Amino acid sequence: MAPARPSFRGWWLVLLVCGVVSVAAVTWFLTTTTTLPEIPQVQEQGASRAVVSLLADVRSRLQRQPASATAWGDYGMALMQHERPAEALQCFAAAGILAPKDARWPHLSGVILEQTDLTQATQRYATAVSLQPKSAQSRLRLVSVLLTQGRFPEADRELQQLSQQFPGEPEVWLQRVRLARLAGIPQQVSELLQSARQHQSVSDLLLREVAGVQLQIGQQALAEQLLTESGTAPPHRSVRDPWLEQLRSFDASGAVASAQADLQRQQGQLDRAVQTLSTLANRFPERSRPALNRALALRDQGNAAAALAELVELATRFPEDPLILFHLAVTAAQAGQPAQALQTLERCLQLKPDYGLARAVRADLLEAGGQVAAAIEEYRQAVADSPGDPWIRFGLVHLLLRQKQLPEAAETLQPIESILTSQMQAETAELQRLQNELKQATVTEPIRSDSQPP
Repeated sequence: MAPARPSFRGWWLVLLVCGVVSVAAVTWFLTTTTTLPEIPQVQEQGASRAVVSLLADVRSRLQRQPASATAWGDYGMALMQHERPAEALQCFAAAGILAPKDARWPHLSGVILEQTDLTQATQRYATAVSLQPKSAQSRLRLVSVLLTQGRFPEADRELQQLSQQFPGEPEVWLQRVRLARLAGIPQQVSELLQSARQHQSVSDLLLREVAGVQLQIGQQALAEQLLTESGTAPPHRSVRDPWLEQLRSFDASGAVASAQADLQRQQGQLDRAVQTLSTLANRFPERSRPALNRALALRDQGNAAAALAELVELATRFPEDPLILFHLAVTAAQAGQPAQALQTLERCLQLKPDYGLARAVRADLLEAGGQVAAAIEEYRQAVADSPGDPWIRFGLVHLLLRQKQLPEAAETLQPIESILTSQMQAETAELQRLQNELKQATVTEPIRSDSQPP
């Protein structure tokens, strides 16, 4: 979701708003035709039998009820879910003709058009907002595309409306902070955060976003304080989009449920994530990912024994999947089985020799076992395999600092700043902490000019 912007007030803006909404509504009407299109036929090549069967079933229902907006919309949602966007747009246009007051069809059209035509997507979302002004999902998506286009006054207008309607939604405050950042008005973010606190709408992501802005304007101490607070703040939740959720009923591939499970894990709803992933794993036993993600959710729950058992079984069924082996090794290490973890990582790296993160975990295990020289060498190779991963570099720096190998620690740390972005607040904070630790170590253990990295 794109950032949020400053506020612009005045009667001229009210008139402009009304004009934009009216034009958008007229555009939606004129771009749809009073003649219904032919029912789209889709190519079956490359599709699974389940997808082909679902699309054929929904299409046949539409053929029996060609005057039904719901039947057109259902077929459109089935097509959209299974990556037939052009045909889905035709169906949503027909549904819009038959049910011109239903905001679902311009909204879902906007979701598709976001990928190809932001101007058309903006018009669709504006139409949906005019048809259902009390819902948040279309207005938030409208904000997103307006910000992407740099149309900041219009985005601000929508966010002002959202703030009045949904003051308790963390997503609204997050977008307002992002707007302030993008519009070059960073001084607004403190006031916005205070307002979010008053409405008990502070989330971990909102705090990290504000921290990033504070870092940009040189408020390092405040940024670090906010990053620390974000570690205990409630996980961010997006505004629910019931229209997109309806796609789940047309999902013959499991993609929607997988995305839902990912979101549940991110939001800490681990019991629900395990339940969702269990359903997926049972539905698609030929796939490794649903069961793998279920094992990871179990591990996140603290149920290491169940997670380990699931991963062992998965590694037997999919012996050439390095990701499964990696997570099996990590879980075994967490369960106090370092020897099994090292053995599993060896198998993982045989399949994927450039797996930098696997090498980093192996290095940590080697150091814990007293093999410091081997651990340093393994970390060096991990950095070489994944030069753009700051956390792998951080791991090597930590190890070098513990071994008082300051020249190489400084050399390893030096390139990190250039690969960090303004969104990487946690990485930036860790970099600054290590830089300070290195400076303090240098005072007590000066780096000699004739010293060489080992």
